[in-house]
Amino acid sequence: MSLTDFIKNYRKSKRVLFTTPSHGQGDFIIPECKKYLGKKFYNCDYSEIEGFDNLSSPEGIIKSILDNASSIYDAKAAFFLINGSTSGIIAAMYSVLSKNDKVLIARNCHKSVYNGLVLTGAVPVWIMPDYNEEWGIYESINLDYLEEILSKNKDIKAFIMTNPTYEGVMTDVYRVSAICRKYNVILIVDEAHGALWNFHKSLGTPSLVQGADIVVQSLHKTAGALNPSSVLLLSKETPVPKERVQEALNLITTTSPSYPILLNIDSVINFLDSDEGKDKLFELTKSVNRFIRSVKSNPNLQVYQYNNDVTKILVKVTNMSGFELSQQLFDKYNIEDECANEKSVLFITGLGTTKQKLKKLERALTKICSSNIKITQDKTIEQGFCNIEPRVRYTPSAVWGRMYKEIDINYALSRVSTELVCDYPPGIPVLLPGEVIKKEHINYLINKKKTIKVLL
Repeated sequence: MSLTDFIKNYRKSKRVLFTTPSHGQGDFIIPECKKYLGKKFYNCDYSEIEGFDNLSSPEGIIKSILDNASSIYDAKAAFFLINGSTSGIIAAMYSVLSKNDKVLIARNCHKSVYNGLVLTGAVPVWIMPDYNEEWGIYESINLDYLEEILSKNKDIKAFIMTNPTYEGVMTDVYRVSAICRKYNVILIVDEAHGALWNFHKSLGTPSLVQGADIVVQSLHKTAGALNPSSVLLLSKETPVPKERVQEALNLITTTSPSYPILLNIDSVINFLDSDEGKDKLFELTKSVNRFIRSVKSNPNLQVYQYNNDVTKILVKVTNMSGFELSQQLFDKYNIEDECANEKSVLFITGLGTTKQKLKKLERALTKICSSNIKITQDKTIEQGFCNIEPRVRYTPSAVWGRMYKEIDINYALSRVSTELVCDYPPGIPVLLPGEVIKKEHINYLINKKKTIKVLL
């Protein structure tokens, strides 16, 4: 039984509740909230009342919908995340890491990994993915380099990587998982942007299928769910006990879970697994591929298509920086992209991307490319943070709570940062607490911030 059907059947009982939440399932709704959310949203908002279930120790309807999700994903266990993939990443780290354990992390990780480092006390070892200067993005991990690091650091317990990247670039997780198994390393994959892969294999192969131990997906990014609906999946072959993951989630998850978000996650997964959902995904990919074919015909525009998920559209225009293209789209055509860098612009598509939206973007790009192309003036391009290899002096947990002072960034060379410096989007750290500030950091940050917090 779906959570939707469960709540529908429960409401027929007309039980009188003197419990939380205090809106009484919509008996009173703040007018502004009612205007934008509607009464039905409140109708499905319950606490752990008699007959319902507890997210921290599921035995009833929540266990039933989690078991259903596990079957759909072919996982040992599925866990619904009501506060986003961030909680899933932290729980995954808590499940396998203790204080002073070494963990290998790809530097294009999301900043949530930093939170996990602070809380677990683990020691980060960083691996830099390949960097594409032409597009200004990270690409996949050099697998020979990965094996070299693991062979020299036999005490590494886990490897955390992102697949696909923010821009949709894929890594061969089959080979990564084989290398990790060889060195007895747990593989955690942040697959936040690959939530559609389980349901449309042409987009990409799910990391769980490729041998990852723990995978975290964001259903809200591409799969049509509400913010911050996500799911954590545990492989059938992993040695990590599902009880350990549940214990880790209980440490960081509210004791008052949102039934509307749980209902939303359950409904989205069931929809994606249905014939209707598969038809919707087919239509999405067909529309995006049609868009890409059309805009590629313009000689002044390029689309990134190197082993990537087509729902992430990365483009660049001749003689125009990504920032300039982004600004023109926003100012002249009322179109907002997901993210821009000095070379390219990213557009993320998902279940809510209509043919009309794609057509509007296509017309705007065509007009921009056919007009007098703006020549970027001869000037120093901002230093991309992707090229800055970190130099770790202290672990993030060792720096947490220590005394600091805020100084002019021009005088920060060789000091130890106590700040997490992170562009958002994409949420990839430029500088973490405990890392030494290099000249490249100052060059990159000089036009973004005047001061920085450093260790006393």
